Amino acid sequence: MSVFLLSLLFSDILAQETNIGLINENMLHPLDSYTAYTFHKGEWAYNFPVLGLTPGWMWWGITDWLTTEIDIECLLGGVPSFNFRFALAKQHRIQPALAYETMFQCLFKEINLMEDYDSLRVVRKGSSWYNRLNATWHLSKRLRLHLSLGVTYSEYLLIENSNRPEYFGRRFQDLISPDLSLGIDWRIYKWLSFHSAGSYGTTFIYLDNVPRKYQFTYGFRIAPFLKNRWAILRNFRAEFPAIFFCFPDAKETVSMLIPILPYLYWQWGGKEG
Repeated sequence: MSVFLLSLLFSDILAQETNIGLINENMLHPLDSYTAYTFHKGEWAYNFPVLGLTPGWMWWGITDWLTTEIDIECLLGGVPSFNFRFALAKQHRIQPALAYETMFQCLFKEINLMEDYDSLRVVRKGSSWYNRLNATWHLSKRLRLHLSLGVTYSEYLLIENSNRPEYFGRRFQDLISPDLSLGIDWRIYKWLSFHSAGSYGTTFIYLDNVPRKYQFTYGFRIAPFLKNRWAILRNFRAEFPAIFFCFPDAKETVSMLIPILPYLYWQWGGKEG
């Protein structure tokens, strides 16, 4: 980690190439929505979870039309995890920009993703694979609309309540489930943007690779040090979401309706878009 931060500190030339603020920044999953954007060739982002204090994950623009995720935590833990996004088309009049996104992950043992919650258990094991078509309409210089449709395969999934007078839950084997996401973002200033997304099924950031859930998010991204001389500060970003989960199979909801700070990120390199 220290080596990575030092490389950011001294990468002023690369940093200045994409130091354009949030209005034109490539965003892949703002507030857990799915966009049709890909990184430019040589563009990188490093995402650091504040609450979990895990190694986090990175995105890398392999080409202008192909971006991949490098899930550091999964790879260090021996969990196969691969994510790719392929640009298919740019926006032309009312036709949106389009991208195909796929993610595969395999958990070799059962993991309760809600272990910090006494009343809900979401347990995954085995393979999970989603495939999605993402669309983005650039409505104005500062306003964008995102729509994503897809399907997720889950080898094993358990969703159930716990410590309740009445039990509700369902267990799934070789589940194939639909995914839908609708998001909007408003790039208010170079240093501030507002985002919101509603979804059913699998999402990428906050409770990843879990189908059959409803989720709603709203919140902000900030870039507070755009004019700073140091690259590590100039390329610094933070996301503040409020999150609502609903699991009909367990008849349970989880909400954090005041924006929190789950992760920080740094984005740099590539070419200005």
